[in-house]
Amino acid sequence: MSTGGEARRIVAGIDGSAGSVEALRWAAREAELRGADLLVVLAWQVPVGSPYVPTVPLDAQTLEDSAKQTLEHALSEVFGAKLPDGVSAEIRQGPASAVLIEAGKEADLLIVGSRGHGGLVGALLGSVSTAIVHHAHCPVLVVREPPREG
Repeated sequence: MSTGGEARRIVAGIDGSAGSVEALRWAAREAELRGADLLVVLAWQVPVGSPYVPTVPLDAQTLEDSAKQTLEHALSEVFGAKLPDGVSAEIRQGPASAVLIEAGKEADLLIVGSRGHGGLVGALLGSVSTAIVHHAHCPVLVVREPPREG
């Protein structure tokens, strides 16, 4: 999507939720309008237990494979069978906020979804969105999940 001159890049962070898929749609439109490349990033990590939340033993390869499937599903939902030129996607291991902040270092814009819960709680950003807004090295757009029908 870049059109010569200074390379432009938009990063979209996704997790497979409806809000992140909506953020990916926004990112695709923004990248097209700006003539920017789009990097879609999904972060994954092996959960760490605590005394209050026991960890179920999980195989890292299983988690990575699940992340790949989630990424592929979101991409096909937004773009269909083939990614447009200038769009790339990858999974990265690590905490989502840290992974996306790092990916945003070379970006002109970082776009993520927000998981709204309705009412007062819905007005608040999730922990990942909050960390990104406060620590990203570029402008951040947080996209709300589309309203549910019915």
